[in-house]
Amino acid sequence: MTENLKTSQSIELSSLYQEVIVDHSKRPRFKSKNFSCRYCQEGKNPLCGDAITVFCEIKMKDNQCPLLSIGFDGTGCSISQASASIMCDSLQNVTLEEAQKTIHHAENIYTGKLSINTDDLEEDIEALNGVSKFPVRVKCAALPWKTLNLLLNDNFDEKGMPKLGCDKEENCVKSQNSQRKLKIVTTET
Repeated sequence: MTENLKTSQSIELSSLYQEVIVDHSKRPRFKSKNFSCRYCQEGKNPLCGDAITVFCEIKMKDNQCPLLSIGFDGTGCSISQASASIMCDSLQNVTLEEAQKTIHHAENIYTGKLSINTDDLEEDIEALNGVSKFPVRVKCAALPWKTLNLLLNDNFDEKGMPKLGCDKEENCVKSQNSQRKLKIVTTET
């Protein structure tokens, strides 16, 4: 009896994972070619053709750490697009420290290092746990998160402040020459 209940719950949870991924891939949040940004970073997964540009806008408040807003544009499979949408949805008006914690948390989820043992997803980010069952797809889910991590590491110091010389007034979309190219081929560190 308990085996049937576990199997039934597993199927329901799997179905919920799929619903969240499909919803984010069909109706991506914060996806726009015209996202206003201060920083941007391009990521590519040449093995499967996923390509993404992550945009980061900052709001400075007095001498406090800036608040980040993240957006994206790109093409690729439903997993990469859903993962980017979930990432952006999770990272609006957060500090660098909060963003880095969320990136680490997401990596633990999509690699299966942290398993989700609930019957109900508390956050959309938890739906990425279903990807861990398909090792080839982990790279698709990782692409936006790894691209954002590189953007943040390159442009912010350990205190969460923009590095000197990186804070440009022009919009990244208007100044494509300022974009840095990144190829992400693997998720191993």
